[in-house]
Amino acid sequence: MDAFDDLMLGYALKKLTSVFEEVMELSKNTALDKATCVLGIRQSKSAKKIPVWLGRLKVNTPYQVTHVLINQMHASRKLNNDRRFAAQVAMLEALVEDGLAMHIASYSVVVVENRLKCFIDR
Repeated sequence: MDAFDDLMLGYALKKLTSVFEEVMELSKNTALDKATCVLGIRQSKSAKKIPVWLGRLKVNTPYQVTHVLINQMHASRKLNNDRRFAAQVAMLEALVEDGLAMHIASYSVVVVENRLKCFIDR
């Protein structure tokens, strides 16, 4: 994967995370009727963006998607952005279900195998 593809994947994941954050926040705040109407309108706008960003993820391997998303999750943790981290966790689970990302255990195995290859190749 070249630098441009990596940059575009990171951008798509950031945009998708923002949508997940918004949807998660909206689902928490649906108490008032007037607010529910406004939130429903905003939610539908966010929902329309999801296929665009998912389409961008489909050109990458599940390993690449998982790798970049985990890097972004580390950044969220460092910045103490718990809301964003929670959205990223939910998004990772959804992407795994759709086959666009790897389960964290499978990803970990691949990372370890790749690190061990450098010892075997020598």
